[in-house]
Parts: sequence; C-alpha cells; structure tokens
Amino acid sequence: LKSSSGGGRRVAPMNHGWTEHKSPDGRTYYYHKERGVSAWEKPPEMMNAAQLSAAAISTSAWKEYTAASGKKYYFNSATRTTQWSMPPELKAAADAAAALAAATAAKAAESAA
Repeated sequence: LKSSSGGGRRVAPMNHGWTEHKSPDGRTYYYHKERGVSAWEKPPEMMNAAQLSAAAISTSAWKEYTAASGKKYYFNSATRTTQWSMPPELKAAADAAAALAAATAAKAAESAA
C-alpha cells in the first residue's frame, strides 16, 4: 500500500504519525512514515471514542438489543447466552474508548496552551 511518487494522493495529516491518503482508484488508506507501514483499515490511534467503541463492539460476540419494553439486553452469539447487564467485554471497550477520548482531549488542550 505504500505510495510511490505520483501514486496515492495525500489527503490530511493525522495524529500519532499516521496520514490519510487516497489510492489511484480512490480508496482511502493510512500510512505511518516512521514505521514504514500502511493499512486499509483506520488505525485505532486515529479513531475517536465512538469509532473505537464501535470497532470493539463489532468484533465482539456480544450484541446489544432493546426489548419491547425499551430495556436493553445483551446476547452472545457464540455461547447463546442472554443477560440484562452489560458484559464486562463491552464495558471494557466503552471504558477504553472514554479514556482515550479524555487523553486525546487533554493532549489537545496541552498543545493549545
């Protein structure tokens, strides 16, 4: 996925050394110059809290549903288990996303000062 001269077009600089580019066919990819790596998937370092949480949740066997009463419940497709309380795996993903968002905000505030 490395961009050669005249190849992919650089779109915008991003945090943590990653930059976003467009390939000649218009697909978005990400490049980290210091590491010399590229990826089609958005790196976690570039994701906001909502994207991180969505990525963690989308790969989990646990899914959140809403009952007819409006109450949320959780179903694990691997174990066929249903429960009312949020599974630790999903809670950890949500907490990690919130912590990263807070750290990113703090770093941005520090840079602005």
